[in-house]
Amino acid sequence: MVNPLKPLVRIGSYRSVPFGLLGMAITAIPFPIALIPAILIPGDVRVKLVYGMLAMGVLVALAGLPGPMRRVGVWFANQMLGTRIAQPLPNTKVAWAARGRSAAWLVVHAGLGWVMFGVGVFLSFGFALPLVWLAGGGSPIEFFGERVTVESGSAGLWTLPIGLVTLVVIAYVLAGFTKLYQYSAISLLGPSAAERVAAAEVRANHFEQRNRLARELHDSIGHTLTTSTIQAAAAAELVDSEPQLVRRALGTIEESSRAALEDLDHVLGLLREDKSSREPERRLIEVATLAERARSGGAVIDYELTGPAAELPATLSREAYRIVQEGLTNALRHAHPGPVTVRVAVLADALRIEIVNPLRELAVTPDRGGNGLPGLTERVEALRGELIAGPAVDGEPLWRLVTTIPLRSRS
Repeated sequence: MVNPLKPLVRIGSYRSVPFGLLGMAITAIPFPIALIPAILIPGDVRVKLVYGMLAMGVLVALAGLPGPMRRVGVWFANQMLGTRIAQPLPNTKVAWAARGRSAAWLVVHAGLGWVMFGVGVFLSFGFALPLVWLAGGGSPIEFFGERVTVESGSAGLWTLPIGLVTLVVIAYVLAGFTKLYQYSAISLLGPSAAERVAAAEVRANHFEQRNRLARELHDSIGHTLTTSTIQAAAAAELVDSEPQLVRRALGTIEESSRAALEDLDHVLGLLREDKSSREPERRLIEVATLAERARSGGAVIDYELTGPAAELPATLSREAYRIVQEGLTNALRHAHPGPVTVRVAVLADALRIEIVNPLRELAVTPDRGGNGLPGLTERVEALRGELIAGPAVDGEPLWRLVTTIPLRSRS
């Protein structure tokens, strides 16, 4: 059941009072200019008043046309009216349709302020009657040509219910103006259909970037932890017999951990929107470093890179590095002990990456759960490439991952 007194006890119902006063104050600046046509145009007082009001409306509308005025209007509406209107996207050109809506809103803002003031003056008459009676009565009150005399004593008690009713009416009127202001603000300052589409694209790009950062972090940290675990296990076995190899393994762990920390710092900086965060340079030609680190941990890596890898675009080179990194991590994590073959070929029309590692049994497919293979698939599909991963088809106990990414002609 709706409580009719609820609007009267909410402080938010009276937001229209300060907001309407602000609207009236807006007209103070163009008021002297609006008097010019009212003075120069011949006619009686009513005609001059109409021209003055029209001039005032035009001047207020012109003040609302500049692009920043819409952002200001949205801010004031959200702060003073309690609306939740989305701010326009930063660094975007404000269309003239949006400027026109902002101008209309400024006119509505100022106009409703004066209308509310006029209604308040009219209703104040009913509230003034009991005040005159409390002051002793006997004084006549003239209102719009009508003279009302408030008698003293019990003869003037009739003014009390009128004053109470007037107070309730004023409260409802102010609550109604608040709703009217809020509805007008949402209608005139709210995003248009084109702006909603643009905002949705921004959100989609934001989510896409966060997903990409998650893949970057997974690939980098996952590879580092895998190789560090292998190297630490090998070092534990050789700590007494081969101290030189142990020192070498520890140095490799330190180097790979430092690189992973750089990637982690970059990703966290972007998540914090830290403008000073610089993305570490990761290129396809640096895959040799990954292979060398894996060899330091005791893994047998047969790595070969052919073709002009240095000529690849920076984005493609970085993504190819991550593909090899994740593929090599999966091979080291799931493979049966044995050589891991990594072949990277930059051809005339495609980039081909092949990673092959042994399986324990042909009938047993290694557990490829987690984000590794899905993340690789997303990277390759984003580059319009093809990824094939699974046991070798020639009967050998091998797991083969083959990625082919088309290249633009470099001619």
